[in-house]
Amino acid sequence: SKEYAKAARLGKTNYKVISPEFKDLHDGEYKMMSFFAKKARGMMTRFAVKQRIKDVEELKAFDSEGYYFNNKLSKDDKWVFTRDKR
Repeated sequence: SKEYAKAARLGKTNYKVISPEFKDLHDGEYKMMSFFAKKARGMMTRFAVKQRIKDVEELKAFDSEGYYFNNKLSKDDKWVFTRDKR
């Protein structure tokens, strides 16, 4: 989250920081729903630990509870994961 990034001072690091966004299809558009996005961030963290992720690119394989990496909506440092149904 933006709050965590600010508290952790991630803007002052020499490492590339990826900001995942989780969006749900609602009324024909992908929208960030804070309750579901927060839950999805936790699921992604669990995925990274269980899979022993070493390369950030491996996070693109995250596919829990219908979320999947959406290359079309993603940018270099902002990765978007979408789901079409809850």
